[in-house]
Amino acid sequence: MSAAARTIVLTGVTKGLGRALVDRFTEAGHTVIGCGRSTPAIEQLRSKYDASHHFTAVDVSSDEAVANWAASVLSQYGPPDVLINNAAVINRNAPLWEVGAEEFDLVTAVTINGVANVIRHVVPAMVARSAGVIVNLSSGWGRVTGPEVAPYCSS
Repeated sequence: MSAAARTIVLTGVTKGLGRALVDRFTEAGHTVIGCGRSTPAIEQLRSKYDASHHFTAVDVSSDEAVANWAASVLSQYGPPDVLINNAAVINRNAPLWEVGAEEFDLVTAVTINGVANVIRHVVPAMVARSAGVIVNLSSGWGRVTGPEVAPYCSS
């Protein structure tokens, strides 16, 4: 690792922007500690990258799951230099009144509660060390409205 190498905790690593960030951060020499909900995709990451990186199947909407994951990560790696909350899910395209409560709850549980859960269990170690950067990513949908993705836009 170079002198500028950082330890980065990243949620939502199994697809989209999170997956692309894994590739770029590892190419730059950073250690990536990531989580995502898809066990097969996590297994692919584990097989692609060496053991200096750490990938775990975690549902960030579960405070208990995040607490357990964070405790393991912090005990093995210490506080991260950078925490990036990226995990999100979007509802199927439909007017709000056609989005069922279960689907709505999933979107908000991952996109809102997931961020809070990760911050709750990782940031205190960063504060105790008096160092680190927190980045909470948001979709462009968070600045506009979309008639068929209202739960996602609002979260």
